[in-house]
Amino acid sequence: MHLTVGDYEIAAFFGCVLVFDLCERLWPAHPVDRLRDLKLDILSFAFALLVNRLCNFIFRGLAAHATPDFLAGPLRQLQSLPSFCKILVALFIVDFVIYWIHRAQHNFDLLWRTHAWHHSIEQMYWFAGFRTSFFHSFIYNIPQVIIPVTLLHLSPAEAAIGYSLGLLIQFWEHTNLDIKVGPLKWLIITPAYHRIHHSATVHRGMNLGTTFSVWDRMFGTYVDPDAVPETFPMGLGEPVETKKLPRMLLGV
Repeated sequence: MHLTVGDYEIAAFFGCVLVFDLCERLWPAHPVDRLRDLKLDILSFAFALLVNRLCNFIFRGLAAHATPDFLAGPLRQLQSLPSFCKILVALFIVDFVIYWIHRAQHNFDLLWRTHAWHHSIEQMYWFAGFRTSFFHSFIYNIPQVIIPVTLLHLSPAEAAIGYSLGLLIQFWEHTNLDIKVGPLKWLIITPAYHRIHHSATVHRGMNLGTTFSVWDRMFGTYVDPDAVPETFPMGLGEPVETKKLPRMLLGV
């Protein structure tokens, strides 16, 4: 039987579900009442999946041959790299761009509206990380599609590997685990690192990196997880009114 890229993506998703759900149940960092927000989290996941597929279809079609002429030379060199190197370069460039998008979302009211729904999370666990608005997903999918597919010309197989790594990171940063990664903390974020970003306190605009911690360290938005108390309130600091849900899901 011939397996498609979509088959590998589905397998990667359910593999992450099994691994992270089991780990959270065995070694939870904090008590979590999953049933409390389950309906909202399922709705958010279905919405995020729909938006992701829609954005991928739009951007892959519009940007298939849109490489700027002045980048043609350097890009040809990057495109000729071995698969592993190309995927790694794509992860770094995408994460750098998203760091600045994320930072802008926390500094400009119009963009904050696209991001506020994600920050309504009050209990961090692997499924909660999919709580994103339409325009949040739309904005993030621009670099996530154009950089690896249009600029670096990742093959479908390479793109599937990159997707799987991105999915793993999405689960990892929102998981309810307390994991020490040793010296790797200077390079990658951890669940504790990202929990600080979801606090309802002054740290909400800090620890903006979504994969690598180097951007926060370089650009002054780093907060050491070891310097923050283990428990703190998360979310928006106030309950989300039911009448505001449609607007927040849209991100306006």
